[in-house]
Amino acid sequence: MNTPPCPACGGVYTVKNGHAHTHKQRYLCRVCGDQFTLEPTWHRMSPETEALVDRLLTERLSHRGICRVVGVSRSWLRRHMTLEKTVPHNIQAPEPPAKQA
Repeated sequence: MNTPPCPACGGVYTVKNGHAHTHKQRYLCRVCGDQFTLEPTWHRMSPETEALVDRLLTERLSHRGICRVVGVSRSWLRRHMTLEKTVPHNIQAPEPPAKQA
């Protein structure tokens, strides 16, 4: 059997392990237990979509509503909110009044 080596550990004892949702073959390394796909495809959100999501978050819409309107998954939205950055709010706290002596 001619299976590819593991990209994580370089082990050559890999076996087929089903298919990904993109219909690509998945492999399992019997040495380290890592699962991998050869030549994975990454679908990056456009900067315009990310900016739209940020604007909708500042409008205090529900997360499910934002996902429905923009067409992103809830897991992507959660990852975007935690990993990327917090949405900047232009609200400044008022300065407390100066105490008079």
